[in-house]
Amino acid sequence: MRYAIFLPVLLLAGCGAKPETPNAFVPIGEIEPNLVKVAEKALPNVKFENARKIKVGGEDAYEIRGKMPNGKIREVEVSAAGKVIEIE
Repeated sequence: MRYAIFLPVLLLAGCGAKPETPNAFVPIGEIEPNLVKVAEKALPNVKFENARKIKVGGEDAYEIRGKMPNGKIREVEVSAAGKVIEIE
């Protein structure tokens, strides 16, 4: 019987809260266009599709990901200031 009191409270506690996924990928249109241009310059044959915000050395950066014509996935890490950090 004591669980009957807590069950509704637990169920209501979780309602209405949108779960957040840290570092989740977002569509490419949701990041600054100048950062996408930096990635396109670094990997011109890649069609970039999504990105996620990351930290590199304590600084904000973006991992911008896309596919080459042969289907291989490539990534470019770009700082928030527009500097290429790494190409994978």
